[in-house]
Amino acid sequence: MSAVAKFVSATILGAVLSTAAQANLIENGGFEDIGNSVAIGGYGSSSTWQIYSSIPDWDASQNMEIWTNNFIVPAYEGNNVLELNAHPGTANGVFSIYQTFATTVGQEYELTFAGRKRQANSDEAFMVSVADLTDSIYNQAWGTWTEYSYNFTATSELSTLTFTSLDGGRDTTGNIFDAVSVQEVPEPETVAMFCLGLIGLGVQRRLTK
Repeated sequence: MSAVAKFVSATILGAVLSTAAQANLIENGGFEDIGNSVAIGGYGSSSTWQIYSSIPDWDASQNMEIWTNNFIVPAYEGNNVLELNAHPGTANGVFSIYQTFATTVGQEYELTFAGRKRQANSDEAFMVSVADLTDSIYNQAWGTWTEYSYNFTATSELSTLTFTSLDGGRDTTGNIFDAVSVQEVPEPETVAMFCLGLIGLGVQRRLTK
């Protein structure tokens, strides 16, 4: 292969790998980092589950539970999961968790996360919202993780991702989450350019054999 072909190959490969490995804009999306958060006393244990008012990068309208070591529900990835419904700080208050992150107005993004029920016969439900996206989920699967995927378009330079329980403030069980991620969706023109570049690389390689 000529020096020019090698340079083109390296350039295209680097661009493709960069596109495929877009950075996750959500910090602590797997809830693995507890940092210096202090558990609210009297509940659970460090080896099973603990209640927090917040953890690094995530805030809550009330409290949240972090489960570890496959307590009740095995993690989708890593070691921890989050239970949205927790022992409330305020009776009948709504359980929500949220995180704000930088976005570009008009840019399309993909939101992915894993969710599941805690109990088979429960009516666990939640709402997810960010930018121009709002969806309510009333039929979560039990016994397995569901992989959720949405596209949304940023409407401001800061976007807030929020998960809200629809079970009511007194329901302290359910709505389990893991592996939350937001990534930019490449522009169609960029994807087309990469594809054409790969085709050209293939032709160049055949011609230099």
